[in-house]
Amino acid sequence: MSEHDHYYHLAERYYAHGRIDAAIDALLRSLGEDPDQSDAHAFLSLCLIKRQRLHAAELEAARALELEPESPFAHLAAAVAAIARRNLKQAQAHLDSARELQPDSAAIADAYARLYLAWGRDAQALEEARRACELDPDDPDYPALLASLELRRGDRARAEALARDVLRGHPEHVEALCVLGHCELAAGRTDSARDHAAWALQIDPMDGDALTLMAAVKARRSWALGLWWRFQSFISAGSRTRAVVLLIGMFLIYRIALIALPQNGLPQWTGPLSYAWLLFCAYTWIAPSLFWRSVKKELEQVRLRPGF
Repeated sequence: MSEHDHYYHLAERYYAHGRIDAAIDALLRSLGEDPDQSDAHAFLSLCLIKRQRLHAAELEAARALELEPESPFAHLAAAVAAIARRNLKQAQAHLDSARELQPDSAAIADAYARLYLAWGRDAQALEEARRACELDPDDPDYPALLASLELRRGDRARAEALARDVLRGHPEHVEALCVLGHCELAAGRTDSARDHAAWALQIDPMDGDALTLMAAVKARRSWALGLWWRFQSFISAGSRTRAVVLLIGMFLIYRIALIALPQNGLPQWTGPLSYAWLLFCAYTWIAPSLFWRSVKKELEQVRLRPGF
């Protein structure tokens, strides 16, 4: 085995265990031995995306395509970088090219699922995630994504079952830990949810999903954000259509109440009802900003251990 292959396989093992910085270091050593390896540049691009170094990731993916224009892996890396930059049409073009070159790739189906998720096309994302699981049932990443999508559409039991299956074989899978943590939080088991978030952050201190879960736990415990968190969890537990119907229904009930109160001899209650509705609207407008501010605060507090 050449030095290049040794470092590349080492990077694969590091990546599989969530040690992204170690994987980047191994890939740089691999490219130091042979700088013209398209797969190593594409792999490095995927690692850099995990670290939010999106410009560098795009450059690495472009270099991989330059070295091997017909490489499905290079197109995949370029697509994932484009999704991270919200260039969704460009990502779809790369994924179409990758699927044309390698139609039965589970990794490409997974990337399509993440693309559709970013696009808000939940049904197509779910279909592609299921396809990825069928194509490669042994890879834990695909059922973890499927669990996340099942949770997103409100099937908490299915999401929890999928996440537990993944963690049974891969107890340090960060995405599955986060899905299970959100399930625990939705079930009111806040301490357990916090344990899952802390565990995920110990594995990857910069993972966005883990930090979001930790912030959600804090929001649930906060008197200022707890009510909003429960409200948004109830509204978002299901399809987008359900959420829109619920919000429109709440507004219609408010309007009907404003009309019905004077007709039933209670005109004095229309003023307090209007103020209550105004406060509710202001609260649901301000609370998300407070929540995401707490997420940013968590991000600022993250510091990697020396030698991590």
